[in-house]
Amino acid sequence: MMPKNILIADDEKNMIETLKIMLGNEGFQVESAMNGVEALETFKAGSFDLVLTDLKMPKLNGIGLIEAITEISDVPIIIMTAYATKNEAIKALNLGALFFIEKPFKKLELLNFINRSLKTEDLIKENRELKANIAQTSGLDKIIGTSNKISGVKELIKKVAKTESTVLITGESGTGKEMVSRALHNLSPRADKPFVAINCGAIPTELLESELFGHVKGSFTGAVKDKIGLMEMADGGTFFLDEVGNTEPTTQIKILRAIQEREIMRVGDQAGRNIDIRLIAATNENLEESMKRGEFRKDLYYRLNVIDIYIPPLRERRDDIELLFNHFLSRKDVNGSFSSDKIPADLMDVLMNYGWPGNIRELENVVERLVALSPDGKININFLPDHIRHQKKPQLISDDQNSIPSMDEIEKAYIHWILTQHGGQKQKAAEILGIGRSTLDRKIEKYGIN
Repeated sequence: MMPKNILIADDEKNMIETLKIMLGNEGFQVESAMNGVEALETFKAGSFDLVLTDLKMPKLNGIGLIEAITEISDVPIIIMTAYATKNEAIKALNLGALFFIEKPFKKLELLNFINRSLKTEDLIKENRELKANIAQTSGLDKIIGTSNKISGVKELIKKVAKTESTVLITGESGTGKEMVSRALHNLSPRADKPFVAINCGAIPTELLESELFGHVKGSFTGAVKDKIGLMEMADGGTFFLDEVGNTEPTTQIKILRAIQEREIMRVGDQAGRNIDIRLIAATNENLEESMKRGEFRKDLYYRLNVIDIYIPPLRERRDDIELLFNHFLSRKDVNGSFSSDKIPADLMDVLMNYGWPGNIRELENVVERLVALSPDGKININFLPDHIRHQKKPQLISDDQNSIPSMDEIEKAYIHWILTQHGGQKQKAAEILGIGRSTLDRKIEKYGIN
């Protein structure tokens, strides 16, 4: 085990020499400085596990040294002085010092403070490493893929996770929106606090508010006791609101209040309750279209959409299909019967050319089917679902046309293909086509594209 490094700051030369001998005999590495300025420079130039500083020093006193060090490090600090006062002690402790010891002190008393400080520091480091491991195992490495598009999503997650900004995750069903939300939480300063999720589309409208905000006894039929809501459960942590587009306008008002005022009110209650949550929402719907229809509040949309993370569908990241297939195969293969290098090439070709409307969730289900139907570990293309094995490509321009297709026919076919590839998301299609949304709407109407 490496010896611990201690920095001593004191303007009394005899005290420094005494402490060097004392701590050296205990196996510590010791460096020293005779004023606060010199101590700060030494600290910045080295690597220390603990700082032992006098309170009264020239140029920069102990209080000033603590303030400077705590801005750049969380190293434990012990204050020592012959001029202790209650106010100075309180100020030093409030600024970050762990202990306050008066001169003259006994050797065992000082060593006790030092060992307790170092033990605290070791616990802090272990906790920090544990958080890093949690983030690594439950964060970005859970998002499988190396394609440019998914790599871009991962980079955005790393940047956004450290902030407190509200995030709106958009993408088709099955693309992994909850996984992205968990990565945002696990990489955030709130990682050691609760992560609570709710799927608004899976809960009846009349029960959703009770689930979100809780209720008080007697507020409605069946409310036989007080119930805490999921938002309240997430206090201090992250709340994931999946399929937020399925909420009613009355519920949307209360969600908006929770974001803006950091306050919720249980159903049937008269008093609000303060909450501290980082809200992440997700949807597979086009909320801009919902706003136009009056189904989704504009003020809530703009409050949710502070940062937008778009997760591309699987058909836009085909480079990841084989990687995902092997990942799911290793998870489903509990007996170790399958080998990724024995997957038939024709089967993988079919998977690579399939459109995957159900995205990653559909691919996982297909792998589970193949494993279940191949107990001997030999996967056969015939075990694929019929609709995947016998894919039919739509022909908007038939092969038997005698004449060369017109530009309108080609444009119609291309717009239809782009819309199909992006699940009917008009805004996304317009961006890819390089035209405005209103222009795309006119062309869709002109060509009668469904």
